[in-house]
Amino acid sequence: MTEERLFPKSVDEVILEKVRFFFLPDRTAAFVKNLIDGKVSERALICCHSGCDVCNETIYNCYMAVKKELDLN
Repeated sequence: MTEERLFPKSVDEVILEKVRFFFLPDRTAAFVKNLIDGKVSERALICCHSGCDVCNETIYNCYMAVKKELDLN
């Protein structure tokens, strides 16, 4: 069942929802917001396969999910 809302979700709400969906720390939301705003390049999100605490590939997948929901493609 979907929740009825009077107003659409804000960009920040969408980002935080997706960050939590991908089990990323909430602090990652600010980085994803910078990606959405174009302050950080997508090219910075290359997975190096070294087992980072927060994997760039997961952040990229989260970012793409946010873009898809916000229809920014």
